[in-house]
Amino acid sequence: MSVRSVLPRIAGILIIHLAVAAPAPAATELTLAEAERLALEHAPWLQHHRSSAAATAERAVYESRLPDPQLTLGAINVPTDSLSFREEDMTMAMIGVRQSFPPGDTLRLKGQRAEKELTREEARVDVERRNLLRQVRQTWVELHFQKQSLKTIEDLRRLARKQLEATEARYRAAQAMQQTVLKARQSLARLNEREPMLRAQISRLQAQLARWVGEAAYQPLPAELPELPLVSETFDHTRHPEWLAAQYGLEQARLEVEMARQEYKPGWMLDLSYGLRRPMPDGTERPDMVTAMVTLDMPIFRNKRQDRRLAEKQAMEAGANYEIEDKRRELEAMYRSLRAELDALGEREKIFAQELLPATRRESQVTVAGFARDQTEYREALMKTFDTELEYLRLRADRARTQAELLYLTGE
Repeated sequence: MSVRSVLPRIAGILIIHLAVAAPAPAATELTLAEAERLALEHAPWLQHHRSSAAATAERAVYESRLPDPQLTLGAINVPTDSLSFREEDMTMAMIGVRQSFPPGDTLRLKGQRAEKELTREEARVDVERRNLLRQVRQTWVELHFQKQSLKTIEDLRRLARKQLEATEARYRAAQAMQQTVLKARQSLARLNEREPMLRAQISRLQAQLARWVGEAAYQPLPAELPELPLVSETFDHTRHPEWLAAQYGLEQARLEVEMARQEYKPGWMLDLSYGLRRPMPDGTERPDMVTAMVTLDMPIFRNKRQDRRLAEKQAMEAGANYEIEDKRRELEAMYRSLRAELDALGEREKIFAQELLPATRRESQVTVAGFARDQTEYREALMKTFDTELEYLRLRADRARTQAELLYLTGE
């Protein structure tokens, strides 16, 4: 076989080996920032509120306009015996226009009410945006914790299996008691029992996250927990969109009261019509007719209608005032309680990082030196270290979730 024929085969084999040896591209990670972006762009409920705000913006354009005029067509004074348009002088075909005018400043007030409703819907969109970010952040953080917990449990299981194998070997060599073997098996069983629930929790959280970000929820997560935006040290409830929405609702209610007062004034309607008459039987021309009429409402039974409607709107205004005060108290109470919780979690996290974790790790290192004498003590020290690590992960996740709650209140 010639060298020229062998070289292509060698090159092909090398290409195949390089392709097999080349690492597969890593799956794209779903960072918290990417999850937030996807949710803000694609979450259906937020898009629903944005559509409602757009609809309200359209309503604000036409609410302050006069109602459409009406075209009237008809025949007047037609004799019933002959149905002739020439027999009687007053018979005519009529065409006209009718326009109604609401009482007082009703149109201006309706326009202002629509504008307040628009600002209220925009505040609600901001509420839903903040709420969406809060839910995505809390779900992502909890999913991150559960995945890290599963990884820790898997590390623990590998260690527990090795410890069980070593313990059984020592037992067969008459260097360990049967009770030690039973305890090692029990520790491994406990770890095996925890894994299914962790996987179920991960699946549940991924399904919940997929509601907002789609299939990206099933991508792997980064190893490190990201830092959320800093929380403001002060809280002004008048800048929160929930309070603003309640305030705009109160302003709407006040406009409703003013509109109810306008109903004490008469609304009116203008009619303009033109009547065409046919010539007389002998050919004599008849003049056409023009008619103008004004129709006025007569609000004379006020105690049964206008008074009751005004009382209704005034009661709704009082209710809106109570809603604003309740919303203020609710927001301030949430801020105070969450701020206290965040500060406490921060102190606990500092103690874990500076005292507990170093102490448990040092205990494991010290116990390693005595491994040959007491394997049970070594296993317990390692278990304590892993449990402390898990508790520290739980603490960091709880702090991030509380921080997300506070960011919902204070904004970013």
